[in-house]
Amino acid sequence: MSNYPVSNVRAQVKVVIWDLDETFWNGTLSEGGITPIQKNIDLVRMLVDRGIMCSICSKNDFDAAKVALEELGIFDLFIFPHIAWTPKGQAIATIIDRMQLRDENVLFLDDNHLNLEEARFVNPNLMCVDGTLDLTTLLELPELKGKQDTDHSRLQQYKVMETKFSEQETGGLSNEDFLRQSGIKIRIITDIDGQMDRVLELLNRTNQLNFTKVRANTEKERADLDKLLATSGMHAGLIHVKDRYGDYGIVGFFCVRTKFSGTTVHHFAFSCRTLNMGVEQWVWQYLNKPEFKVVGPVSGDLDPAMEVDWITEVSDFDAGEDQVEQKRLCLVGGCDLLQVSFYCGTNRDEFVNKQDDQGMLVRYDDVGFFLNAREMDLKHSKPLKNFVGWTLQDMLDLDKSLAESDLVLLSMYFSVPSDNLFTFGGHEFGGKYWATIPPRRLKKLMRDPDHALRFAKEMFHRRLPLEDRLSLTRSAFARAHELKKPGVPLFILGAATRHGEQAKRTMAIREPFNAMCREFCNAFEDAIFVDVDELLDAEEFADSDHYTRTGYFKIADFVNKKTDEIRQPDGATLAVVLAAANAPAESRSIEGQTVKKKSP
Repeated sequence: MSNYPVSNVRAQVKVVIWDLDETFWNGTLSEGGITPIQKNIDLVRMLVDRGIMCSICSKNDFDAAKVALEELGIFDLFIFPHIAWTPKGQAIATIIDRMQLRDENVLFLDDNHLNLEEARFVNPNLMCVDGTLDLTTLLELPELKGKQDTDHSRLQQYKVMETKFSEQETGGLSNEDFLRQSGIKIRIITDIDGQMDRVLELLNRTNQLNFTKVRANTEKERADLDKLLATSGMHAGLIHVKDRYGDYGIVGFFCVRTKFSGTTVHHFAFSCRTLNMGVEQWVWQYLNKPEFKVVGPVSGDLDPAMEVDWITEVSDFDAGEDQVEQKRLCLVGGCDLLQVSFYCGTNRDEFVNKQDDQGMLVRYDDVGFFLNAREMDLKHSKPLKNFVGWTLQDMLDLDKSLAESDLVLLSMYFSVPSDNLFTFGGHEFGGKYWATIPPRRLKKLMRDPDHALRFAKEMFHRRLPLEDRLSLTRSAFARAHELKKPGVPLFILGAATRHGEQAKRTMAIREPFNAMCREFCNAFEDAIFVDVDELLDAEEFADSDHYTRTGYFKIADFVNKKTDEIRQPDGATLAVVLAAANAPAESRSIEGQTVKKKSP
């Protein structure tokens, strides 16, 4: 009985490494003759059809072995073959390293027990099976079930890796220089519902670059994943990678939820096919490098000091130029607005809810942020610094962003229902500048007696009727319309009125707000009202003021399609101003992060 039976296979097999002489074929090539074993040739073909790769580790002359394998019509089905007169243990370690796998997922077939022992000595977790046994029984093992891949997409992806390795070796470039000339492009797939099989595969089969290792194998785990993805504010995406060498397919998945106080990373998993390309670092960078507990072991670190600048995001691999980077996006308002903006573009200036150094909320969906005169008096204004949070520089940056952006989104509903409207500054009694203080921020300020006393002296409460508050918000819309580029469409998203308890309680504000938005849009040819009640189905409302991922996607899809419809014939870029009417919740969730932003 062999010391290396088929029962040695104890883990999922991702690659089978074959010896040639007296294993893959009968006889010894260097001694004058071999006899093909048809069932082994068929076995290689069936393994590759299952997405399980095959390689070679054989002590032979490379050219002679290649000719023999080509005559059998099988050479092209092997990847990273090592055919040379060198020790097999280290050669197998090299194959595993080049394939960016772990030895525990590799099966080695050899007729010589000494070779098997040496291979296991160098690669302790390697699975070894006697190559003289009936190897067709391997196909019956669940560890070699694989996944149907009759078009050999997985094989082609490894062939890309082979080509890259060969070119890098002969080119003498450093890894980073090689990556820069590789032309790596990433497409983020946000509509993941039709790709759940790949999501599950990445969560359940990846290890080396699975930083969270939260699986979805059981029915309960799958139900938990579905519930997680349905949570309002959850942002998930699949990562598709190509470079000039070929298509790596969908190689990564992330799922995060971000509030103004921080980001929670639920899933962050990548295929080892892109190990050492910087893909996982780029995605972490794209998500604004959120802190989270990495569940080891992982092959590589996420480096806070590292900036990956050799990867380009695209919306379409086949487009002549990058459609994503073509648009510059300006966001102003509640941070839930990012859930829409993520589907519109990623090159963004953000003026959204954030937490300042004292842990207090700063909001930009404030009429004063638009309407206050940009005067140097505000540069050193103590009320602005101590009580409001945003700065004169923020206002100047807003003006510049509105004037230059190709896609701009505002969320201004908070400015209407809030009763915390104040004026401050100037030389006249009552002050000349407007500001809305969020209730949570005001509550924290009042806990400090010194702050409370100073606030009472410097801030003047303006208890305005609803009509006046709506008028101020309309003036903020007009200011944005004035600053944007001529002919650029202005989208205004209405407030939900048909769904949720909050909508019922605040109907007296929501309906007038929607009426004001419609009136504004009717007054300007390039202003478009988005009626969420008509656009979204009932199940796409998480509550009155938040939507599901598909709800946010439908809103963004409406904006994008409408923008494309009215794109100017000369190809000039268009800006989209989206004023989102969301409730004054102070801990709205963010879907999506940015490349360039004004809030941390």
